[in-house]
Amino acid sequence: MADQPNPPVLNAEFAWLRPGHEASSQAVGITFADGTISKVETDQAISGGKGLFAMPALVNAHDHARGLHHLAFGARDEPFETWRGALYAQPRIDPYLNALYAFSRMALAGIGTTLCVYSSIKTDRLIEDAVAIARAARDVGIRVGFVVPLRNQCTMALGDDQLTLSMHDRGDQDTIRSTWLNDWPAVEDYVSLVGEVAAHIENDMIAVQYGPNSPHACDPALTRAIGERSAKDGRRIHTHFLESEPQHQWAKAHYPNGLVRHLKEVGWLSERLTTAHGIWLDETDLALMAEAGTTVAINTSSNLRVFSGLSPVDRYLAHGVGFAFGMDSFSLDDDDDMFRELKLSYWLHSPAHRHPRLTLDRFYDEALNTGFRIVMNRDGYGRIEPGSPADLVVLDYAKMGRDVIEGMIDPSDVVLTRACNRYVRDLFVAGKQVVAEGRLVNVDFEAVEDEIFAASKAQGERMRALQPVLRRHQQTLARFYQAGNHRRRTV
Repeated sequence: MADQPNPPVLNAEFAWLRPGHEASSQAVGITFADGTISKVETDQAISGGKGLFAMPALVNAHDHARGLHHLAFGARDEPFETWRGALYAQPRIDPYLNALYAFSRMALAGIGTTLCVYSSIKTDRLIEDAVAIARAARDVGIRVGFVVPLRNQCTMALGDDQLTLSMHDRGDQDTIRSTWLNDWPAVEDYVSLVGEVAAHIENDMIAVQYGPNSPHACDPALTRAIGERSAKDGRRIHTHFLESEPQHQWAKAHYPNGLVRHLKEVGWLSERLTTAHGIWLDETDLALMAEAGTTVAINTSSNLRVFSGLSPVDRYLAHGVGFAFGMDSFSLDDDDDMFRELKLSYWLHSPAHRHPRLTLDRFYDEALNTGFRIVMNRDGYGRIEPGSPADLVVLDYAKMGRDVIEGMIDPSDVVLTRACNRYVRDLFVAGKQVVAEGRLVNVDFEAVEDEIFAASKAQGERMRALQPVLRRHQQTLARFYQAGNHRRRTV
């Protein structure tokens, strides 16, 4: 699809200039210049924009940018520790095509900024893959925080890889060893890859971060090296953290004085750290995190689908811990609907009887500004005002509120309750139009979708042959945890 001219002024019948803080404004004209908002006028005799509602584009604060949904390759919903084992069945898809499809779906959902936690263990092609993923982000037109994967232990489970391997059927061990286990680079070479990736892809639209898969996935030397490098170069650290009960049990066994306290000792705990999930954080953990300025990326639908529970947002609020929201490539019904993810999270985490309660202004401040900081490592996002990034999503309010009696409710209340993918009309990022009238400006979405589906289904024979090994692998993982092996101290 050919590029379309970028309008110098976006007109909308309604706009939410400060989401959660005030009602929507009417007859709004928003002028862009050099990727930022240069002027905002309200109650104007504007031309155009009838039936449109504008607000800051959404932020996806934790995602893996997987092109295929997990069910497509047989990873059914089940508890996290065994579900994760099925990820090894992902078909081999070109990294550019995979990211292009994932980023395209996000743009069509009104997401202007997303984190991409890359999960490949193939370090020899990491730079090449990162360049391809950055090109996909540029072609779609959204901002991306690229998280460089770092891990060198506990590949299959919360324990020694050789112990886990020995528990598998002998006939499966060679396949597992050659396919899922890896020789890791020397620690200094490994962490230096982050800077090398940044040299190839980082710019105003892409921020590169350290991505230790989780504390249990990094040995002591790698853990300390990440903390030291982050303190030196100022890059953020993004890690999975205390998502499930087995992870909580592992942490208690290995760090009886507290895993968060350990992260403080090794240099991770700071305003640069984001912990994804954080379901099993306790009061001491949260006090330390609040003091350090550490944030949490909440993944409501993902945690529900792998039966992990809910993040304790009321305790985050009580301690003053910042947070944002992500889809984790795992939305409620595989529709990649960030509007739905946000309202589900808001409703679940703001019951009237709970104190402190998650208020609407705090909710949007965290979802937008904290989310933007988690991804891009800078503040100043989430309001439509001069100087803010010109990242806006435009909704078809005429369709969304077609039954609403004028003057009976503010349009922002309709958006909070009803906004979803099907009402996303336009998306602007850095002042450039990414989605126009419900279609991507620079990507043929249907062609990309056809190509990725064909590429994955062409591998069906290989994947079906691998499936029995994967199912036995998941059964072995279940036995591993039932035997309490994750509580054996290994570091």
